[in-house]
Amino acid sequence: AGVRPISNRNREFLEQFSLDTLRMVGTLNLGGNRYGLVQVRDGRVHRVLQGNYLGQNDGKITEITATRISLTEVVPDGLGGYIERAAALALNE
Repeated sequence: AGVRPISNRNREFLEQFSLDTLRMVGTLNLGGNRYGLVQVRDGRVHRVLQGNYLGQNDGKITEITATRISLTEVVPDGLGGYIERAAALALNE
């Protein structure tokens, strides 16, 4: 019972990177969707949508605004369980 990482889902590409190595570089409105643009350390930029995952703590994107990608991570609570933690990538101008 309670919060747990989803162990049987396929991992997405940006989950191999820690959040502190990812950078939000903008947004893109295309086909009625707002994409967040996330740059990895080697300079490549990836599009993400609400509901995608990124970071190494099962971070699920909950909202994309013009200046921020908000997500909820599932992290160990130190007592053998898990808790949800809010995190975000902000646009650095």
